[in-house]
Amino acid sequence: MTSGSAPDRLLERRGAVPKCPNCQHDYVEGMIICDYCGFVVDSAAIARYTETQRFGESERGQNQPRWGSARFDDQTRLLLRLMDSGQTLYVEVRQPEGVTLGRYDPLTQTGPDIDLTGFDAERLGVSRRHARLTVLDNSLYITDLDAANGTYLNGLRLTPQQPRILRDGDEIRLGHLKLLVTFVDMVNK
Repeated sequence: MTSGSAPDRLLERRGAVPKCPNCQHDYVEGMIICDYCGFVVDSAAIARYTETQRFGESERGQNQPRWGSARFDDQTRLLLRLMDSGQTLYVEVRQPEGVTLGRYDPLTQTGPDIDLTGFDAERLGVSRRHARLTVLDNSLYITDLDAANGTYLNGLRLTPQQPRILRDGDEIRLGHLKLLVTFVDMVNK
């Protein structure tokens, strides 16, 4: 037994590997609940995670975008990383009508705002006008434009012509072309 904190006093240690006081199975340092038997090995941590935040208290970074944030204001920029190649595209989405993602059409000699032709888009099933990105009320939206091979958000196929909100860290798939969404806060960069 050790003489540290209450959870440490409960743990019998052999070397540096903590043991659950209930079932004696090893668990990873810092875990709150034993994965094997479900015993709460750090009740103080549970209390910290379940405390109600009081009005007037401020959590560090409370009003800043975090991973998974849907906030997309005037200070936020969009990066799309092609997951297969690792290349990154900077996308400016400030136009009121938004921007289209797709590939160049050699017959009409027209292309979308963001041309993905150079990334093997035709082979990967990207339509000429595949999806649209728009900003509304400090949120970024993606809309499938009736693409033949569909637009997917985090693995779920989008219903055509119905905007869906994008969050930092989301995965978009246009046909089989995978893109990782990243929001960059230009103020706190």
